[in-house]
Amino acid sequence: MRHLSAALMIALSVCMPAQAASTTAGSIAVEHVWARATPKGASNAAVYLTLVNNGSETDRLIGASSPIADDIQFHEERDENGVSKMRALQAIDIPPGAPVVLKPSGLHLMVRIKQQLVEGQIFPLTLTFEKAGSIETTARVGKVGAIDDMPRM
Repeated sequence: MRHLSAALMIALSVCMPAQAASTTAGSIAVEHVWARATPKGASNAAVYLTLVNNGSETDRLIGASSPIADDIQFHEERDENGVSKMRALQAIDIPPGAPVVLKPSGLHLMVRIKQQLVEGQIFPLTLTFEKAGSIETTARVGKVGAIDDMPRM
């Protein structure tokens, strides 16, 4: 019975989605970093994440880099009169007290990728903040077309 119980626990731990760890520098915490898998030949991908400012002053995300990327820009997608429009941003403000969520159809990192992103892959990402400095984290690649970073059962 003990062996069956241990085997069940191992099987469940493999099947359950892993919770993304938080990476912190200064007052900024970076959580739930993920990207969608890309089809072969794709030149762009998006990275999504949550930023939490635990300090008392606004900070700004001013840069991002990764070995899988030629370039990373900040973008915002908006619905204007039923038409989805995307615009580049110079920085993303991170006010204290409320999380800033980068998600599909909203704020995101637009990545010009060097290689295809494959489901299950993990890649490094460095985020640079005006006050908190650089934070090194990792992004997990989910399914093509995923709407969040948690796999559906």
